Amino acid sequence: MTEAELEALEAQFSDYLDGAMSAEQRAAFENTLAESPEAKAAFDEFKRTVEAISGLHKMAAPQNFETGVEQTIHKRSAGKFFGRRAFGDRVPFELLAIIAMAALLGIYLWIRSSDTGSAKTETKPDGAGQVDPAVKEAIPRP
Repeated sequence: MTEAELEALEAQFSDYLDGAMSAEQRAAFENTLAESPEAKAAFDEFKRTVEAISGLHKMAAPQNFETGVEQTIHKRSAGKFFGRRAFGDRVPFELLAIIAMAALLGIYLWIRSSDTGSAKTETKPDGAGQVDPAVKEAIPRP
């Protein structure tokens, strides 16, 4: 059995012990263990390690563990992690994005609804831009 095959098999050890494999996967796994002494030895070592770890006593964290860790980090980092929060830390980014998009949509609609199609509001004096009906051509022809 190659090193890569053994590593792929070792990735399945926990699934086998936890019963998370299908019947076909379980049968193929057991067949591989029966055929390969290296795989069987690696699996037996894994089982011994799991049994040794499961025998350890679990202990609860002390009452003030979380605040103690926070105070230690605050002290050592000079307040960079748990310091005063800025406005952006309190307001969700999604809310700011929605407000910005609504503002841009409003500006776009305002521009599109103008007579010129731009934000520029140009006022013309009365009669400016109109051609006198008596004039036949604005530019004389040669």
